[in-house]
Amino acid sequence: MILTLFGYPKTGKTLIFNLLTDKQEEVSKFSASGDTLHKAVVDVPDERLLRLAQHLDLPPVYARLEYLDTGALGIGAVKDATFIDMLRRADGLVHVVRGFRDPEIPHPQGSVDPSRDIASMEEELLLVDLISIEKRLERLAQDLKKMKSKELEEEQELLLRLKEFIEKGEPLRRFSFSLKEERLVRGFAFLTLKPLIHLVNADENTYTDCHRLKRPAEEQTVTRVFCGKMESELLALDADERAVFQEEYGLRTYDYLHDQFVRTSYAVMNLISFFTVGKDETRAWTITSGSTAVTAAGKIHTDMQAGFIRAEVIHWKDFLDAGGFAEARDQGRLRLEGKAYVIQDGDVVNIRFNR
Repeated sequence: MILTLFGYPKTGKTLIFNLLTDKQEEVSKFSASGDTLHKAVVDVPDERLLRLAQHLDLPPVYARLEYLDTGALGIGAVKDATFIDMLRRADGLVHVVRGFRDPEIPHPQGSVDPSRDIASMEEELLLVDLISIEKRLERLAQDLKKMKSKELEEEQELLLRLKEFIEKGEPLRRFSFSLKEERLVRGFAFLTLKPLIHLVNADENTYTDCHRLKRPAEEQTVTRVFCGKMESELLALDADERAVFQEEYGLRTYDYLHDQFVRTSYAVMNLISFFTVGKDETRAWTITSGSTAVTAAGKIHTDMQAGFIRAEVIHWKDFLDAGGFAEARDQGRLRLEGKAYVIQDGDVVNIRFNR
C-alpha cells in the first residue's frame, strides 16, 4: 500500500517523512529540489500481532506501508504529467499543509493560511480529474460518430454526470457509484476518488489556532494537526523530559503524529487487519473493511480463493484466551464461516481450501 506525501514548497514534507519512517533524510530551509524523491517501506505497528506472536513463540510478520515523499510542488503545478502519474499510483494521498511561521521561509502565497492552501489544493485535484474527463469525452464523441456502441454510450453518460459533479466543486469520493460504474472508472485513477489526508504542520505558537481545522475521518478524507519540528525534537528525549517540555509548550495532551498516523490512514482508507497463524510465523494482512472471507483468502493466496471451502474464525483476544486453534476447537469457540462472512478487524483466520 502506497501513501504519497505532496504539497506546496516548504511545508515540511521531508520532516514528516522522517517522522513516519524513522529515516534521516536531509531537511533544509533553503535547498528544496523539485525532483527529489524519498521512498521507504515500513512495518505497520500492531500490538495485537505482537501479543499473538509472543504467545505462540513465532516471529511476527507485519503489514507494510510504502511512503513516497515527492519534491516541492509549485502553485498550479499539480497538472504536471509526471507529478500526476505519481499521485495516481498512490493508494492514498497525504497533503502536507504549512501552518508554522518562519520569517526566513517566505510562503509562495505571501502569508501562512492553511485553510486557503487546503482549498487551493483540493481545487487543483478537481481540475486534474476534470481535464481527464473532458479529454476522454472528446475521444468518445469521435468514436461514437464512427460506430455506435452501447458500452461507449454508457461510459459517455457516466462521464458527463461526473463532469457535472466536479464542476459543482464536489470530489468524486462523494459520488455514489454502482459496482458497474466503479469498474468503468477504475482505469482513470481519479485523484479525487483517492483517500485524502490533510496534515497541517503547525508550530507550538500556531498549534491551538490550527487545531480548529482538525476534522475526523469522513467520506475518505481527514484533517490532522501536528507540530513537526517540535515533535522531532521531543522524540529525541526520554518520556519524563518529553512531559516536562510538553507542559512548558502548553501541549500536555499533544497527540504524536508518529504514534497515530497509521490509525488515521487506516480509518480514512477504510482498512482493517486480520491475522493468520502458520508453522513458522504469525502474520497481519490488510484488507478493505467489509471484505468477505473469500476475498481475505485471495489476499493470502489465489489458490485459497479458488478452492475456498470454509474459514475458521476467532477474535484475537478469544484466541489468546483459548490458547490456540486446537484449544479453541476443543472449547467450541472456533466458528466455521462461509464465503459471504464479513471479516472483522482483529479476526484470526484459518482458510480451509481444496488444494
